[in-house]
Amino acid sequence: MTTTAARNRSVMTPLGSAYARAVEDFVKAVSCPRCEYDVYAIGISLEYFVGSVFVALAEMDRNVSGSEYTRLAMMQLERKEKIVAVNNNKLNQMLQYFYDNGGPIIEPPVDEQKAARIAPRFNAIINEFCDRMDVLVNESSSGRMGAREMEKETNAAVLEVYTASKALYREYELRNAFDDLLRFRTNKD
Repeated sequence: MTTTAARNRSVMTPLGSAYARAVEDFVKAVSCPRCEYDVYAIGISLEYFVGSVFVALAEMDRNVSGSEYTRLAMMQLERKEKIVAVNNNKLNQMLQYFYDNGGPIIEPPVDEQKAARIAPRFNAIINEFCDRMDVLVNESSSGRMGAREMEKETNAAVLEVYTASKALYREYELRNAFDDLLRFRTNKD
């Protein structure tokens, strides 16, 4: 289940098609999570999206701000790699459990019906994030917002996605995965 509102919109920014493509790729990659691996996939996609926004801003601005955006893009890549490492570790643990217990079927903590009930709220969170990023990109690319302010506002937007999404779940595995994403984002790892 992907967000449809974000997918069907056309956004005009000074970054042009690079930004539109990044939004489209992000929205296609994100779906309402049913297990912790889905949560980590959201984190990976989100960090990649934000990194590509910073790269596009760096390419547009070749002065001091451009190098600051390049630094921010590298930070996103580092966060993404941390999330990938945690996700791979969790997948290896699940695989070991599978082999140790004779290959039982491992059902996701959130069944399809509950995911279908949660999806509209989750999609609204993603759409709000995309709308907020549109505003931030326009402000930054037009020079009305500097790199440091863009970093601060983007960080707040990402933290809001993780916090609001976590609030949709009672399942420990998913809440714990969102806590991991929040910790990576606030550099408390």
